[in-house]
Amino acid sequence: MRWLCNFRYLVGKGKIDFMTLIFNGEQLAKQKALKLKQKVLSYHAKGIYPKVAAIFFREDAASALYTTLKKQTAEELGIAYQAKAFSFTDSVEEIQAYIEELNADPSITGIIIQKPWTRKWLEVVPGGDFAKWWSSLVSHIATRESHGVNKDVDGLAPATLAAIKAGTWMQQSMVLPATARAVLSILKDYRAKVDPNFSYLTEKVLIIGQSDLLGRPLYWHIKNLMQKGASVPVAFGEACQIAVEEAQTSDKKCEVKLVGKQGLGELIEQKKSLRDFRVIISATGQKNLLHGDLVAAHSILIDVGEPQGDIDFPSCLNKADFITPVPGGVGPMTVISLMANAVDLLKNSLLELKKQTEGSND
Repeated sequence: MRWLCNFRYLVGKGKIDFMTLIFNGEQLAKQKALKLKQKVLSYHAKGIYPKVAAIFFREDAASALYTTLKKQTAEELGIAYQAKAFSFTDSVEEIQAYIEELNADPSITGIIIQKPWTRKWLEVVPGGDFAKWWSSLVSHIATRESHGVNKDVDGLAPATLAAIKAGTWMQQSMVLPATARAVLSILKDYRAKVDPNFSYLTEKVLIIGQSDLLGRPLYWHIKNLMQKGASVPVAFGEACQIAVEEAQTSDKKCEVKLVGKQGLGELIEQKKSLRDFRVIISATGQKNLLHGDLVAAHSILIDVGEPQGDIDFPSCLNKADFITPVPGGVGPMTVISLMANAVDLLKNSLLELKKQTEGSND
């Protein structure tokens, strides 16, 4: 089953009172994998083979583990996945040179640099500037503007994030960060399978955590859809397009708010303000950050906490309509979303090549 349920028997009333849907990310990821594999095999039949190149850092054990899991999933789908390890102490120039080799390699569909934990990096490079170091690497991944082709499969290059903020990433044939895409896919599935009247674009949405992996790009994307009614990528389907149309015509007061830990503290002090939000997406890694007494009844809770969940599961089960567990929730969906990004980049590059070929024949 895709959805697990928490029920409470109402003594004396002779019925079951439905409480909370617990999302099964592994099951939905498997179903998406079946469809994605068919797409990949259709490319294989044409002699086209998607390939992702990953860079990770050996001092960060979590990065090595994630790389292994992603490689396993990719190969099950028919996507080649090559990985190369570097050290935090390797020169930036050496890593940049390798990235440029990947940019120039036509067999490489997408490039991902597995982002390490800042504190792990600082343990090896004490007093260093992590943000500057990270930007110096990820900014070298090819985009259409810099290299004529997009290879930023994880959606974290500065040019990609700038396009997401501006609402132009689809026109530039870019992809959303995999975790952001995973969250949107979960919300879309909730609408399709549970509540056809639900639309996150007509609700109040709170995003906790301001990282480039999720918080900022997801906030920018939802805000642009709410404000501009921007077109949505085909990957998110008709349901998302309908949601955009609803956002333009709905009388409900929709809002998306992004906060860090300080902003969250201010909301928690007010308590009532936190309950104003129907959809809460939290990604801080602070265990049990959100308790049931802080969230509204019938809320939709997406827990992206890592390595531990942000949401106090037991206290929210009798409160929320829907909740994602950690592990087994957003994590599996993020991996399959990365693979979907790779296939989208391949599709976009082939379309671009076709346009160029047709243009040269005119």
